[in-house]
Amino acid sequence: MLLTVAAVTAVGMVIAALMPAIGRSGQALVMSADVANDRLSSRIEIVQATGVPDDTQVLAWAKNTGSTTVSAVNKADVFFGPQDNFARIPYGEPGCTAPCWSYVVENDTIWNPTSTIKVITDLVDPLEAGETYYLKIVMPNGIEDTKFFTL
Repeated sequence: MLLTVAAVTAVGMVIAALMPAIGRSGQALVMSADVANDRLSSRIEIVQATGVPDDTQVLAWAKNTGSTTVSAVNKADVFFGPQDNFARIPYGEPGCTAPCWSYVVENDTIWNPTSTIKVITDLVDPLEAGETYYLKIVMPNGIEDTKFFTL
């Protein structure tokens, strides 16, 4: 009898110790599934990038080709420069002091699926004719696209 009580008590203590860990593991799995779903349903495409020689502004258009709204666009990373000498450009509101980038949603109020944003990158140094430039946009969830273009 005493052995049965001890066994039941031991099982109860093991369950009490493991339940919080099992709960945390379940929450971690749900969060991982949410992140994976976000990445799988998100997609962007840089459809066009252009500039004018001797100018200090690059315009690019990126389309949300995924199935979810892209939020926190201002937290994206933009990399730009000659293909062998590019740098991360910090975000700034429209009209920011170079170097910086800003964006405008072109055909919606937020970056919904099928919507396009115009990314305006203001540079310190002017663009050069004949140079090949590299543009990469990386969203906060890791979705990215790259575009090379030559002036």
